[in-house]
Formats: sequence, C-alpha cells, structure tokens
Amino acid sequence: MDVDMDWFCGENSTDFDYFQWDLDSTVYNMCFVDLLSAGIQTVFLVLTSLLLLIVGCCTSFRRYSSKTLIQFPGHDIRWVVFFVLWVVLLAGLAEGIVTDLTRHAGSTQPHLYVPAIASFVTLPVAMVYYHHMECWQLPHMSWLLLLYWVAAAGGEAVKTVDMIDQGLDYTILRLDVAIASLVLYTINILVELTIIFTKICGCCGYEEPIPHRDLRKNDMYFYHEYVNLPSRISFWWLNWLLKTGYEKDLELPDLGKLSEDEGAKHHYELFSKAYEKEKIRAEKKGQVPSIWRTFMTAYGKVMAWAGLLKFVGDSLGFISPVALGGVVSYATVQYYGSPDSSTEHEDPFVTITEFFTNGFVLVAVMFLASAARLATLQYHYFLVIRESVHARAAIQTFVYEKSLHLSSWTISSGEMTMGQITNHMSVDANTLLYFFQTVHYIWSVPYQIAVILLLLYLELGYAALIGSSVILLTAPIQAVIGTAMSRVQKGTLKYSDDRLKKSNELLQGMKLLKLYGWEEIFCSAIQEVRLKEIKKMFRGGMLMVATMGVVQSTPIIVTLVSFGLYPYLYNTPLTPEVAFSSVALFNQLNIPLMLVPMVIGFTVNTMVSVRRLRKFFIAAEIEGKEDGRPRFKWGTGIDYKGDLDEDDVMTKEKDMNSSGDVQVNGHSPFKSPEVFPEVKVKDKRAPRKYRISGDFETHEQEITLDEMPSGMSDEVAIKITNGGFSWESDSSEPYLSNINIEIPTGKLTMVAGLVGSGKSSLLSAMLGEMVTVSGNVLYNKDQSKVSYGAQKAWLQNNTLRDNILFGEPYDGNRYQSVVEACALQPDIDILPAGDMTEIGEKGINLSGGQKQRISVARSIYSNSDIVILDDPLSALDVHVGKQLFQEGIIKLLIGANRTVVLVTHQLQYLQHADKVIVVDDGKIKRQGTLDEIKTTDPELYAQWEETINLTDDGDEERDDEEEKETVEKERAKLKKQISLKEGEEKGKDASKGDLIKKEERETGSVSLHIYMAYLKALRIPAAIAIIVLSALAIAATAVTSFWLSAWSEAGANSTNATTEEIKEDLVYYLSGYAILSVTSICLGVIGMTFNTVFSFRAAQRIHNALLYNIVHAPLRFFDTTPVGRILNRFSNDTQLIDQRLSQTLIYLVRILFYLLTAIIVNVIAVPPFIAFIIPVAVVYYFIQRFFITTSRELQRLDNINKSPVFAHFSETLGGLSTIRAYRDERRFRRKLVNAINTSNTAFLYFQTANRWLGVRLDFVGCFVVLLSGIGCMLSSVLGSLEPSLVGLSLSYSLSMTAYLNWLVRQVADTETQMNSIERVEYYTNVANEKYGGKIKPPAKWPSEGDIQIEQLSARYDTELDPVLRNVTIRFRKGEKIGICGRTGSGKSSLTLSLFRMIDSFAGRILIDGIDISEVPLITLRSRLAIIPQDPVLFTGSIRFNLDPLGVTSDDEIWEALEIAQLKSVVMELDGKLDSNVSEGGENFSVGQRQLFCLARAFLRKTRILVMDEATASVDMQTDAILQSIVATAFADRTVLTIAHRVATIVDSDTILVLSDGKVIEYDTPQNLLSQEDSVFASLVKGST
Repeated sequence: MDVDMDWFCGENSTDFDYFQWDLDSTVYNMCFVDLLSAGIQTVFLVLTSLLLLIVGCCTSFRRYSSKTLIQFPGHDIRWVVFFVLWVVLLAGLAEGIVTDLTRHAGSTQPHLYVPAIASFVTLPVAMVYYHHMECWQLPHMSWLLLLYWVAAAGGEAVKTVDMIDQGLDYTILRLDVAIASLVLYTINILVELTIIFTKICGCCGYEEPIPHRDLRKNDMYFYHEYVNLPSRISFWWLNWLLKTGYEKDLELPDLGKLSEDEGAKHHYELFSKAYEKEKIRAEKKGQVPSIWRTFMTAYGKVMAWAGLLKFVGDSLGFISPVALGGVVSYATVQYYGSPDSSTEHEDPFVTITEFFTNGFVLVAVMFLASAARLATLQYHYFLVIRESVHARAAIQTFVYEKSLHLSSWTISSGEMTMGQITNHMSVDANTLLYFFQTVHYIWSVPYQIAVILLLLYLELGYAALIGSSVILLTAPIQAVIGTAMSRVQKGTLKYSDDRLKKSNELLQGMKLLKLYGWEEIFCSAIQEVRLKEIKKMFRGGMLMVATMGVVQSTPIIVTLVSFGLYPYLYNTPLTPEVAFSSVALFNQLNIPLMLVPMVIGFTVNTMVSVRRLRKFFIAAEIEGKEDGRPRFKWGTGIDYKGDLDEDDVMTKEKDMNSSGDVQVNGHSPFKSPEVFPEVKVKDKRAPRKYRISGDFETHEQEITLDEMPSGMSDEVAIKITNGGFSWESDSSEPYLSNINIEIPTGKLTMVAGLVGSGKSSLLSAMLGEMVTVSGNVLYNKDQSKVSYGAQKAWLQNNTLRDNILFGEPYDGNRYQSVVEACALQPDIDILPAGDMTEIGEKGINLSGGQKQRISVARSIYSNSDIVILDDPLSALDVHVGKQLFQEGIIKLLIGANRTVVLVTHQLQYLQHADKVIVVDDGKIKRQGTLDEIKTTDPELYAQWEETINLTDDGDEERDDEEEKETVEKERAKLKKQISLKEGEEKGKDASKGDLIKKEERETGSVSLHIYMAYLKALRIPAAIAIIVLSALAIAATAVTSFWLSAWSEAGANSTNATTEEIKEDLVYYLSGYAILSVTSICLGVIGMTFNTVFSFRAAQRIHNALLYNIVHAPLRFFDTTPVGRILNRFSNDTQLIDQRLSQTLIYLVRILFYLLTAIIVNVIAVPPFIAFIIPVAVVYYFIQRFFITTSRELQRLDNINKSPVFAHFSETLGGLSTIRAYRDERRFRRKLVNAINTSNTAFLYFQTANRWLGVRLDFVGCFVVLLSGIGCMLSSVLGSLEPSLVGLSLSYSLSMTAYLNWLVRQVADTETQMNSIERVEYYTNVANEKYGGKIKPPAKWPSEGDIQIEQLSARYDTELDPVLRNVTIRFRKGEKIGICGRTGSGKSSLTLSLFRMIDSFAGRILIDGIDISEVPLITLRSRLAIIPQDPVLFTGSIRFNLDPLGVTSDDEIWEALEIAQLKSVVMELDGKLDSNVSEGGENFSVGQRQLFCLARAFLRKTRILVMDEATASVDMQTDAILQSIVATAFADRTVLTIAHRVATIVDSDTILVLSDGKVIEYDTPQNLLSQEDSVFASLVKGST
C-alpha cells in the first residue's frame, strides 16, 4: 500500500512506500512511530480539552471557586515529574530541530520535531486537567489520565525499540530522550494507579482525609500548605494580598490569621518537647542542656530539606559560567569559521556532545538552569525564613514561660535586670532568626568556593590555582579582621545595652527628672554613652570597609594573576571563551567571599546569644512545692494545649452547611464521610461555689487541687511551721526565721512592724516567692484560692474595668458593690469614658491612691478564699482609706467569711483585727489578739497608743449622731453623682477613654521630606561625593571589562603573530588591566569609607536630636505614649539606622549604576537589544510597583505590631508576683501567644511577598539572559559581533539577573528602612516645653519663699478640661501649708503648676515677686524641691541617687540619711554610700525608697519644699518622727504638704482644701475645725 506521507516524513521519504501492517512498516518504521506518538498526544489534547470544557461550563462546578485544595496522594511527586518531563520533552523538541537542520540541509522532516511539539503542548494541558481534578475532588477523572500515560509510555517504548534496532547507542540524544520519557511516563502511571486504588477503590486501608482545621477558618489566608506545588513554588497563592495592598492601604484584619502550624503555640510545644528530651539526656551525662541540640531536634528535618534545595540551587549556578564558555566558543567558530565545519555527519541523529556545543542550545540551557536555580533558591529562602520565624516564636514563648517562673531575687538583686531579660525576647531571639536564615552558608560558601576553583582549574589550569592562592593569603587577614570585628561587636552591644538601660531609666523616671530639673544631666549621660557606642561602631564600620575591600579586590587580583600567568605557563594567548568563562566564575566567587564575614559575624553573635539563653534557661526559679493552692504549672515543659484560642473550639454549624458537606473556606465541593465532631474541652477542675455578702451573687469557679497532707483544721487557712525563708537560694542565713503562724479562716489578720522589718517578705513567703530554708507553708486545700494586692500597685495598660475584673466574668451587681466599697465611683465619674477609660502604662494617668484602690478592688472582686493585701491603705486619703477598710475589707470580705491578711501602718485599725502579727527584724515578735498583745507586751501596746494619739491630735470630740449625719450627707452626694452619671452613660463615647494614642502610622510611599531629613543629617555635599565615587567605581569596572574584551579578542586574532608581538600585547593589556582594576578597587574603598564616616555621623545627629526632643517633651506626652513605644525608637529604629540604612542606600546606588552599565554594554554589543529591553523594563516596573505598595505597608504593620509583644512582656515582668498569686499565668500566656502571632503575621507575609517578588524578577532576569543570548548568537552567526563582545554581553546579562532582583529588594528595603527615619522624625518634632525665659533670677532666688497665685487655671493638655479653675491664694514665706481634698480635687495639680509641669493657660504664679512663667524652666525647677508620691531610684550608687551632680559632701549626705531614718540601713551595707542600687531600687522596700527620696529633697536646701504624700508608705511611728524633724529642719522655709493622713497636717500653719480644682477652704486648722460645716473638719473626723 502506497501512502503519501511526505508532508510528515519529508520529501523523498520512502518510509510509507509499500506500507503494510507488519513490524517492518510499523514498529520498525520511524516515521510511523513518530506519527503514532503525535496522534496519541493530539487525541488526548482534544479529549481533555472537551472534558474540561463540559465539566467546567455545563455543571455546577462552574460556580466553584476556592483558593485552596485538598491534595491527592502523590501530589508533589506528580508535579516534580511533570516539570522534569516537560524539560525532557523540550530537549527532544530542540534535538529534532537541530537534527533536521544539520542532517537534512535543503529539506525538512517534520516527523523529527512535530511529535515533540505535540507532547510539549499536551503536557501542560494534562497538568491543568490534574489540577482541576484535585480542585473539584473528582478522582474518577484519573481514568483518562491513566489511559494517556499508558498510551504515551507505549509510544515511547516503541520508539526506543526502533532506535535500538537501528543500532543507536546512548551517545545519541534522541534515544536518551525516549528512555527518559518512558521512565517518567511510567512513574506517572504508578502515581495514577495509587489514586485509583486509594481514592476510588478504597484499598490499602486508605481513609478519606478530613480537611485541616485551618481550612475551616474563614479568616485564615496563609494558604501556602493548601495549594498545589506550582503555586507554592511561584507563590501564586499570594496574589490576593498583593492585589489588596495595591488597591488600598493594608490593615491588620486584611491579613487574617496564620495557619495553626505557623502559630507560636505549636512551635512552643515543638521546642519545649525537644528541650525536655535534651534535659533528660544532659542530666544523664551531667551536662547543661544544649540549645543547639534542641533546635536540631525541633527543626532539623525542615532545615535539612532547605539545605538540600540550597545544594541543588548552588550546583545549578555553576552551569551558566561553563555554558558561557561554550557559547563564546560557538560564536568564535561562527565568526571566524572552522576548518572542519563542512565535515559530513556520520550519525543520523544529533549526539549529546554535538547538541551541547550548539550556542543556541547553550543559551537555552543557561536560561533553564538559571530559572531552576533561582526557583530552588527562592524556595530555600522561604523555608529558612519561615523556620526562623518559628524558632523566634518558640524562643520568645519559652523565655516568657521561664520568666513566669523566675525567682523574684533573680530580678530584684540585679543578677538579671528586666532589660537583660527583655533582650532575650528581642535581641537574642532576632539573632537566632538571622542565624536560621544564614546557617546553610556555613557549608555552602566553602562548597561554592571549592567548585569554582575546580572549574577555574579546568579552564585556566595551574594559573587558576596560583591566582587562587591569593584567597589563601587573604584568609588570615579576614580572620584577624573578623576577630577584631567580634570584639568591636561585643563592645558595641555593651554600650548599646548601657544606653538603652539609661534611656529606659530616663523614660521611667521622667516625671521626677523634670521636677528636679535633672533631664539635662541624664541626657548628657546618655549622649556620652552614645558617643562611645558610635566610636565602637565606627571602628566596626572601618573594619567592614577593610573586609569589603579585601573581598572585592580578591577576585580582581585573582583574575589579574591568573590571566597574567596563563599565557606564560601554556604559551597560549588569552581567548574570549577562556576569558569570559573565567570572568563569570570569578564574578561568582565574589558572592561567597562577600558572605564569609557576614556568616562569621552571625555565627559569633548567635553563639553569644545561645550562651546567654542557656544561662537564662537554667536560672533559679521560684519553688514548685505543693502547698495546697491550685497547682501552678512548673518547669519549662508547660503544655499549651490547654490554652485554647477562641477559634480552637468549633461547632458543627461552622463546619457544615445545610447539606452536610464539608466547608472549606466557605465552599463545599465534596462530601465528608462523617460529620465533624464538635470539639469539646474537657474541664477536669472540680466545681466549687464562693460566697460573698452584700449585693454579690453566687459565682461558680472551678479549679484543680491535688491531695494535700491532712492535719490542718478547717479553722486555719494558712499555716507556717518552723519557717525559715531567704531571698537567695545559696544564702547561709535566712532573712525570715522561726516563723510559726496560723492564719485563721474567715478572719482578719493584720501584720504590723517598722519599715524594713520584714512584713512584705512574710507575705512573699506565704505566696511562695521566697526560698524555703526550713519548715513549710501549707494552705487549707478547701480554701486555697488567693488574690493579692501588692504594696506597689501593679496595673495593666487596659481599661479600668478590665483591671478590676482581671479575667473574671463581669457581674454587674458584684462589680458595682466593689467599686462603691473602694470609693472608685466618683473617680470613674470624672474619667472621660467611665470605667471603660484606658489606664496608661503602669497606671501613669492615675494617682497613687487611685492605683491602689483599683488593685484592692481587683483582689476583692476575685473569687478567692484568701485575700492578701500589702499595705494598701498608706497610699489613700484618710476618709477614703476608712471607707475602703469598712466597706471593702470588713463588709465585703470578712462579712463573706473570706480570709484577709493585711499589712498596714495604720495602727488605728488594729482594733478590728481578729489576730495581729508583729514582725521585727525578720522574726515574729508578737502574735495574737490585740488584747493578748496588750497583756504580753504592754510596752509595745503603749507605743502604739502613743503613735495613734499623736496622729489624732487636733481631732475634736464629736458625738455619734453628728458623725453619722456627716457620713450620710457624703453618701447622699455620692449617690446623686452616680445617678446623674447613669443617666449620661448611654450617650458616653467609650472612645474618649483611649488615653494611649494609637501608634502613628504613615501610609503611602515615604515622603520626600523624610529623605531630605536623612540627607541633611548626612550632609548633602557628602551624599553627592558618595554617589559620584560609586559611579566612578562602577564605570572603572565597566572600562576594565571592555579592556578584557579587547585583550581576549587580540588573543583570538594572534594566530599569525610572533612571540615578541604576543609578549608585547600581553604586557600592554596586562598593565592596563592592572591599572584599571586597582583604580576600581580604590574608588570603591574610598566610596565605602566616605559612606561609613558620614553615615555614623548622621546616625549620631539623628539620635541626639531624638533624645533632646524627647527629654524636653511635656509630661502629657509621656502620659499618652507607652514607654515601650518610645524605647522602640531608641532600640530597633536606632539600630536599623546605625547598621543597615546607610548600607542599603549605598548598595541601591551601586546597583542602579551597575544595571545602567549592563544595559549600555548590551546595547553597544547588540544595538537591537534596546528594543527587547524596553518591554522587559515595563514589565519589571509594574512588578516592582505592584510589590512595593504592599511591601511598604506590610513592613509598617510589622514595625507597629512588634511593640505589643515587648509591652506585654515588660508588663508581665512588673507584675510577676501578682500573676503568680492569682495563678493567672494561662491568660497572660495566651495574650503573649496572640501578640506574637499578630506580629509574625505581618512579618511572615512580608517575607513571603519578598519571595513572590524574587521568583518573578528572577524569571525576568532569566528572560533577559535568553534575549541577550539569542541576540548575540544571531549577530555572531551573521558575522556582525565579535566573540569577545558576545562573552562580555552575556556575562553582564547573567549578573543582571541577580541585580534586577536586588534593585527592587533594595528599593523596598530603602522604603521600609526609611520608615524608621519617618518614625524617629515624628518624635523629633514633638512639641517641647518652653524652656527659655525672659529674665534670669538672682543666684539665691527664691530667698524668701513667698508664693502668690493669681487667678490660676491649668490643664494637662489643650484638649482636656481644666484641673485648676481660677485659683487665687497666697503662701507666705516660712509658712507650713497642708493641702487636702479627695482624689481628683487638684492637690497634686496645684503643686505641679509650681513646677510648670502642666499648662497654665490663665493667671500667673509669683515666687518672691517674680513671675515663674518668665524664668528659664531648668532654673525654676532646680530652685524648688519636691518629695514625689511615687519613689523613684536609679541604677547606680546611693551617692549618685542622692546627689547626681556631685556637689554635696559625704557629711551632708550622711546627715540627710540620718534625718530620713536611713543612716543605720546604709551603714550596714558593704559599700556604704557607694553601695549599688538595683534597677528601680528593687533591693530596697517601698518605704525605704520613699525615705531615700526624702533624703534627696533634704540635700537640696531650697526655700520651698513640696511634700506630695511623701510618707505614705512608712509606718506611723516613723511618719511621726519625720514630721517632727521636718518641722524643725524646715522651720524657716515654705513647706507645702499633701497628705492622705489628715492628722499629719493638722499642725500646719494654714490648711488649703480643694474640690474640683477650686479653693473651697483656706484658713488655720483651728478656725476650720471650729466651723461645723467645714470640709476639713469632716475629713479630720473621718480619719478617727
């Protein structure tokens, strides 16, 4: 049978002449086999297209749309096989075309390439078909795929048999392609059978997977694990985020939540299990647990997989430089011709060698290798960055968990400061983050260097080895520089820590510093440390310049030596293929050499951080002894599984739609085998009811209690037997000794004693905060839930209501009862949003009394059996304290049979105690009822009576009826206020209660103003010089490349040259190359030096401007701005400006010039390249613009959401004893986990968006290589382009791939890092106080102390209501004025106005006749003295805390300490006046701290002294002594005293009573007490 198949088999083909259906005409007929293969592909193409069209358009699936899918078995294997098969088919297509062009000149045989075209087109359709099969969850569609794979494999098998029959071997590429295709089709058959057996037949015990819980959450958008492999590799699934960010400014809710596997809870559990396992191993071997081993156990598998990808990517990177040499060789042959170019080909098909020496093929190979390399590396980066985020989250939660159990002494002793512990959360966690991202460079850099040197040896022989010896010579230099950099880095960190520590203290004590006029002193101290830090960083910067100089010059020197020796060693001129292949390899050597110092630096820093973390992880913890209270989870292996998030518990309604289908992101494309069971949280706690009197309702609370040793009577709540307690675990002598007490159940036990006697320590021992040296503490297991009010009230940055509720459910009646009992309702009425008003950081916007009452209210509201209160009454006004005691403690607590342990200095309340414990010198001096103590120690009782009588002097006798009438009037007035407020409550805007302003966040691109701000700090002439030097360095590099091109071209044309001519050319070109290379290096080093010098100067200017402005900001700024937010500017933002911004900017400039150079080189080489590059540039522009818009906002969200993590951590550290007492660690832990997850959401999306960009720009870069290569090949074949220019053009094109990516990365990094300048600039422009003055008062002003206030009105902010209203009053010189009034009346505001701390918008204040508004602010504040309500001590010596200016003698300091009753305390210390004060003064009691502040004021010796509740935290006996001393020591000075204890001011010359910012009474105490309707009289009476 004669069939005309010339159209397919080619002209003059005889394959179908006399065709018969036998083996010879079919199986052994190549054209027939190719026709069969093409037919199979075509049929499947038609069938799959029709099936997709029918199912997708004519069924309900056309409405299906989901961003996720549930993967079939073998999903990833199938896609990998798809990709490999597609590349093999592409090779087959290229082989067919090359064979046709080289073996059949003048005619064509389509059968050589048409089947490959069909396969190449059909395979992507098969991929699309499979993708929809998974999306639609229709496994039966796999039958058609199976049929296709079998048919295609059959076709390839027949083709293989035919070629083997022809005697072809493995050197023939066509046979290799057929065999490879057969193997890959077979693998697809196996995968397809797996799906059929499992999904359709249900074999192999396969169960239909239930969709992951992540897929059932409508706000989980991080789909990475729930999309197909191509989408994961290309990050296509992230398109929704880029689109959203391009259309609008991103907000945090737009990002949704991360998947559970990305959450902090999951990775805490992972790390914790690994650490517990490591602890067991270490304990067996007597070692310290290794954090390195822990990381290997927790994250080793994923990191190993990432390492494999890194290895593959790095290996693929060697292909392009080698292929470049082949391309240039091919161009040389095409340009100059070859003697054997007309040789007949013996083989009927292209051989492997022939195929891979074809220039066009090699260009395609370079394109594919680059694309594959960059895809694997981008996915590697994604994996290591994601794991680094996981590791950071694990470390942060682990550090937090450890902190919850940390021994109190560890912090208070200064062994570990709060700043150091916070550094574990920030610095050390981030160091590990960066280490995870760079860890694979440790082996990758040596691997790349070794392979590159091997390839250079194969290219240049021994010349390359000799040249490469330069690397060995520079290694010691780099080692020395690296060691020096490590030392400098440690020094820098030391100064950075010191600076941040001082900055933190400055911010924490800002109110006191301003009151004393010391802000300039502390500002100067910080600037001194900053200068030392800058000097260290400058040394490090210059060492980095030296490193970069060595790194950048090494490849150039190696190239110079190698190219110079090559002609001498081999007597062969340098040719383009050798030169540019070697240059490409030398360029690749640049990156690993540049990475060496970075890797060393990260490794050194990580080792330091790991050592610090290891020390912290094994630090002493509080004891975990079972004492009968609800169990606190001990150790570091806390199970977070019990701490469910809100969305952890899911219901059927959320999981299922009405038809019972599984809901996946709102869609139900397939049926579930069973309904998802409702997740139930099993609560193992035994229920128990609590009783509370008054308006409180019964509330159930469930807790877990272990069995306790029996023997405790129900009448005893707490029992301490033979107790000896110490703060230090290794202390030889206990701080508390011989403690034997029983706290009666349901009774009031009061603890009394002098300042420093051990009262608070006794409570700490009860709470398990101290180390038990002997004896034990036991709680009655049936009455063991504790609430605690610390001596220094600890509040959260939350609403007032939430501070009281403290995690308890809201009960309106109970809540209102507590609020009224604690006298909080009038305060709530004053607040702008009532009890929904936000309380500032550490309660900064509340008075000491308000903070303490909220703390007590929290303790009362809590459903606890035992309430432990540490001296809460000292901070309260007398009548408020009396109300709280009577209504709160006696009525609500004792009335409900709740056990109360109360430390107090208010001895008048001892008569109400069921038991009194007297503590003295760490021992129980007396205990029993008041009558028993009166009997056993009449001397002590007499002292108490004398002290009580002393405080009651001036009280007038009043009968019970009159007292009752006064109290009723106050209550009626209070009820009226409440009722009025309730009527207004509906219209109250809760947003008014937001004291803490939302952190400022700019939107859109960074404004030009911000860039100009940095340039001004840098100095514009310096910036221009840096840019010019960078441009000249890049230009010198380009000229060097052209010189090399000319050199190699001369070598290619030197066939007929004499030896002398060759040597002359070598000397000429080598010397020129050397001069240009040295010039390029020098210009680069000079540019980097300029950049280093001026950028550090700019950083110093920026920091000092920020510091100066913050220090001089008004006090209101600190009330409304969390310290953590300000500190973030001095830490994260400053660190970024110091170390990264300048480097990013210089790299951006150099990359821009390099890309411009690359384009110019390509256009010179191939002028039509400009036509190709324009559309590429347009695509590039739109990609980068699309990306930067989103990237910028993600970075801003990331910056903003870092602060809450550290703010919560800092807040927790400040309230550890309270949290532990309440056993409330779970709630706080959950809050931290949520904060970390929120922070990581923006960060992980930002990093993933970078990978999204990287993949696309890498592809653009690869496309540039392809266009450049094809253009060069065509020009070379046409004889219009020299081979050397081919090499030059392609070498620049190859490097453009990386630089295009880096350009957008640097642009994005520049914008995001300029955000730090933006944030710093915002605070640098905050309005300042008016420090200047019109007049300079005399040196001894005020000499009299006369104060005249005229029609004064003042407010805390221009937007707030006045706190003082038209006050007119005069305080005469030497007068003692007592100021009283209830909380919020304006007492403290009046004294603050004397110091110009608040805005006096009307009226004036005259001191000795001088208007204080015209006096320089520092002068004014330095001429007054104040003892503030909140005692503040700074880290340093006692001497520094009392006299930071160093202007007083030791004798004067000792005298002040003696007056303040502290001389004996300081004398007992080893260092006396030079003894160290720990952070916040934690190594002294609160009372002692207040006495130090008293001594500090005494040293000032001014004519005017303000005492703002200065003795609130000392006992009454000490207070009485101090009042007597003050009266004597300041007899001739004006003293303004604000006191909670009205009795302490009854001896004043005059009394000022304020209410609502107005003066309501001002007279002598005698006159006021004689008036029946006097408010002062009622206050005195209320204190009795």
